Amino acid sequence: MTTSVVLFTRDLRLHDHPPLRAALDGSASVVPLFVRDRAVDAAGFAAPNRLAFLADCLRDLDAGLRDRGGRLIVRSGDLVEEVCAVAGEAGADELHMAADVSGHAHRREELLRDALEARGCRLHVHDAVTTVLAPGAVTPASSDHFAVFTPYF
Repeated sequence: MTTSVVLFTRDLRLHDHPPLRAALDGSASVVPLFVRDRAVDAAGFAAPNRLAFLADCLRDLDAGLRDRGGRLIVRSGDLVEEVCAVAGEAGADELHMAADVSGHAHRREELLRDALEARGCRLHVHDAVTTVLAPGAVTPASSDHFAVFTPYF
């Protein structure tokens, strides 16, 4: 059996979490991880109210994991470096995470895949965690994507 790291990003729940379920079903041990990414902070998302809410959510996630015999690993810094460090420390064979739709998330996924594969660790990205369908699964007949604009004031 394998060791898996589950990278929690924007979905900080235990119930109905496909990456966590997949890791639990296919691994002898699972390492839950959250990385406070300095790139997200640098983009202006480090507002005091947001950080307080995040801290509460991480405490709740850790408490739920501890109730089940685990614990949440929390790191801060460059996401790729921190994920690779934890995967190396755990001897992980694979990493599970939720797919996301932003440009930042796509770049993060590419960088993680390359870095992990160079270390012999496979990345599994799970669709339909933060969205109902994978991006591009439903498109209008006249285009390859939806373009929705709010009314001007």
